[in-house]
Amino acid sequence: MQTKVTFIYDYKQIDLPEGMMELILPDMDAFVEFQCQSLAEKHSSIQLAEGQAHVLTDDMIKKEELPGIETVEDYRRALMEEVPRVILAEQTQMILMNYLVPQLVQRSTFEIDDEEASRESQKRLDIFESNAREKGLSLQEAGRQEFGLPDMDEGQIRQYVLTLARTNFLFRILAHEYLKRQGKDFDLASYSGYIKELSEVSGMPEQEVRDLVPLHIYMEEVPVLVMLDELSAWLEPQISLKAQETEEAAE
Repeated sequence: MQTKVTFIYDYKQIDLPEGMMELILPDMDAFVEFQCQSLAEKHSSIQLAEGQAHVLTDDMIKKEELPGIETVEDYRRALMEEVPRVILAEQTQMILMNYLVPQLVQRSTFEIDDEEASRESQKRLDIFESNAREKGLSLQEAGRQEFGLPDMDEGQIRQYVLTLARTNFLFRILAHEYLKRQGKDFDLASYSGYIKELSEVSGMPEQEVRDLVPLHIYMEEVPVLVMLDELSAWLEPQISLKAQETEEAAE
C-alpha cells in the first residue's frame, strides 16, 4: 500500500493562534538611528572624543553599493520600509511551519503505509545527525541551531525530528493531491513548460534551469512550495503589525 490522503481539511477553517497574530514593532526611529550610527562608525576614520557620535554621509552610503540607495535619506527610508516586511515574513513562516501545516495534516485523513512513513522519517533523522557530525555539533547544539529547540536530551531531539519528518512527509502527499484536484499536475508532461517559464523569468538557459531543478525535485518538492505559497498568501494579511507604544502615548 502507498500512503495517500483521503480527506483534506479546509485550511481556512483552522482557528489561528491569537497570541501569534499581532506583532509589536520595535521603536523604528531608535532602530534606524542605531543602524545609521553603526554604518557611520564602520566607514569613519576619525577618532572621536567620548560621547561624540559619528555622522553618516551620502558618500558612506555609496560605498555600501546598495541597489537603489544613494543617500542617507534613501537608506533611512529603506530601513523603515523593509524591517516591518521582514518581521512580517518571518512571523508568517513561523506560524505556517509550526502551527498551520501541522494542524492541516492533523485534521486531514490519510491511509498511511507505516513502513513508508517510517522510512521517510528515518531518512530525515539520518540527514540531521550526519549534518551535526560534519559540523562538529552535538545533537543538542544542532537542534538549537536548526530548529531553535530548547534544552532537550538526545532522545527528545531525535523524536522531535522524526515527528517533524512524518508531518512533512504527509504534507507532501497532501499538497500533491490538493493541487491535483485543482487540475495542477506535476509530471513529465508539465515539466518542460515549467522549465521554459523559469528560464524566461530568470533569463537563464533552459539547461541551467534543468540542472537547478531536475525532474525528481520538480515532481516531489515543487507542489509543496506551491501549496506553501498559497497558505502564506492566506495567512500573512491576517497578521497585524503595531507600532511600539511610547511612554508619552501611554500617559
